Amino acid sequence: MDNNELIKLRFKQSIELKQSLLNNAHVLITIENIVEKICQCFRDGKKLWLCGNGGSASDAQHIAAEFSGRYY
Repeated sequence: MDNNELIKLRFKQSIELKQSLLNNAHVLITIENIVEKICQCFRDGKKLWLCGNGGSASDAQHIAAEFSGRYY
């Protein structure tokens, strides 16, 4: 498989995963519940603690910056 085909395969796999999540009611309800809990936390003046190890720590820092900048 050449690089071009491998790139196409990875995009196709990503699209398929997202389509399966879009069609999964349990996943959608879970995400909706999490979003509501986070919003209620902020409305109540409480804190949201985020943490991670390694790459997950970078993800936690990124979402914290989004909450404190874009969404605050």
